Amino acid sequence: MLLQLLTALAALAGAACSLLAEGSGTGAISGILPFTAGGFIYLGTVSVLPEILRDSGPGQALLQLLALL
Repeated sequence: MLLQLLTALAALAGAACSLLAEGSGTGAISGILPFTAGGFIYLGTVSVLPEILRDSGPGQALLQLLALL
């Protein structure tokens, strides 16, 4: 439960930082956007790739990987 609380507090801190950086212009966006996009891509591939490779044949896995790219 403590780790869940820390995760929720980190989410609130991220939301507060984004609200504070709202008026700072393109400087904040050029630094935050790639970091956030990379996090989503990493989480998506780490959770999706093993499932694709485990549940389908090689041809279907190749098609799904191409669709992911």
